[in-house]
Amino acid sequence: MKVIARPVGTGKTRELMEAAIEADGTIFTNNKRALRVKADAYGFDTLNIIDWDDLFAGDFDPEKPIFVHKLEDVMEELLSSDYGAHMAGYSVAMEK
Repeated sequence: MKVIARPVGTGKTRELMEAAIEADGTIFTNNKRALRVKADAYGFDTLNIIDWDDLFAGDFDPEKPIFVHKLEDVMEELLSSDYGAHMAGYSVAMEK
């Protein structure tokens, strides 16, 4: 599993997109339109990007690896919309 953790403005999104393209994968995000604009600006017009609507509709290839853009935002949206909860923190285990 690829984990990209760096400060804002250091190229994390581009690196995630490049990894998804290399793996013939899909990027899952909670803001598909904004990420599509960014992907197009980078010249990644073939990159497959999905959001909650696509996920729930099954409009994606489950055989392809999924790369999550801004995991903290995705989890916050999931918890707040489905459970009325507010995520206050999380931990990440880095591979050895």
